[in-house]
Amino acid sequence: GSSRMWTKLALIAIAAAMGQETFAFVAPTNLHNLVVGSRNALSASTPVNSLMLRTANVDRCRAESIVMMAKAKKGKKGGKGGGGGGDAAVEEIVVKKVDTDVKGADVKTITKNVKEKMSKTIENTREAMGAIRTGRPSPNIFDKVMVEYYGAETPLPQVATVQVQSASMISIEPYEASTLKDVERAILASDLGLTPNNDGAIIRINIPALTTETRQQYVKQAKSIAEDGKVALRNIRRTGVDAVKKLEKDSVIGEDESKGTQDDIQKLTDANVKTVEELCAAKEKELNKV
Repeated sequence: GSSRMWTKLALIAIAAAMGQETFAFVAPTNLHNLVVGSRNALSASTPVNSLMLRTANVDRCRAESIVMMAKAKKGKKGGKGGGGGGDAAVEEIVVKKVDTDVKGADVKTITKNVKEKMSKTIENTREAMGAIRTGRPSPNIFDKVMVEYYGAETPLPQVATVQVQSASMISIEPYEASTLKDVERAILASDLGLTPNNDGAIIRINIPALTTETRQQYVKQAKSIAEDGKVALRNIRRTGVDAVKKLEKDSVIGEDESKGTQDDIQKLTDANVKTVEELCAAKEKELNKV
């Protein structure tokens, strides 16, 4: 009957709230008991593989309560667009990749190629670090927000002026008034977890302070970005050295020139790795500054 239907709906809602798709209904054997296998139905920390129904007599109110409790549990974990007990979501930042394959017909070309690729890697790392929120207003956090502008995905700073208004407020004014709604939608669709206030001409956004837990998540993210940068630099060094060794093997250059060029590439690598570490340390200091 209707009670059985509400029971099933409640179980489906629990599964959905916990991101679970696979579940099974088992014939009722004990009224008033709702059991989820051998696990807690409201535990959001452990994946649920099956939902075992042992009652066909859960009324509508009880079903709705279960749904609300399941959603509340999920909310404590946080998620896209907010949650996490008031924390904004930690936005996923995609670092631009550099082709690390170094080539060249002579030492000069190889060295130039190495320098250019390492410089681009530093630029991409710095840009990614700048996109990490720090709890204080920064226009850079919108660099990765993409706005649909005349049918093309365009970075928000290219379609609007982003200004820091106060210690906790940022204003965004589109260059074209007709794009205001598009900008607002892009911010809401992003993983920044910020709520834009649209007054019809300008969008104002309050930047909430970060909790200790969220700061730690951002620090971890910064370290991950730095590690990606260092891996890229080492791959550039490796392919650069291989290119030099090939010249030596083909008798294009001598052993001494080969050794000297390899040393130069190592020095470039060391200097750029140090730059990445400094960028990470600066971001970590900024994040931990309350």
